Amino acid sequence: MMTLTQAHTALIERVSQFTGIDQERIQYTQISNDFMVPQTGLWCAVDILGSQSVISGLADQPLTRRISMLQITCYARPNTGLIALNTLVDDWLVYLEYYQVDALECLNADVLQGENTDFIVRYIQVPFRVN
Repeated sequence: MMTLTQAHTALIERVSQFTGIDQERIQYTQISNDFMVPQTGLWCAVDILGSQSVISGLADQPLTRRISMLQITCYARPNTGLIALNTLVDDWLVYLEYYQVDALECLNADVLQGENTDFIVRYIQVPFRVN
């Protein structure tokens, strides 16, 4: 059995090995608050969102499967072109979808988009399950 803490650690380790963007341009929101948003270029933020639980088996005791979400948010400044942003999203998808380690399995991701006056945003949401 894998705990959520172990799953979060495994996911952060996986993200920290991603080479599609400099690690200094990734904000690990649940680990550190001393991130400075770059003035130019792309950057990302990593969040592990809440989970739900389902019973996936019964034996001597119930087996609980946790289902949660890894979210990678990618940012670009307006009017800087979308090709680099979309390429970064594609690289994240290839790197994270269907990744498995121990009792952790990442599933197929969704990509949502948004924008505000400061950034064009792509939200990569990768569901994962534990156990």
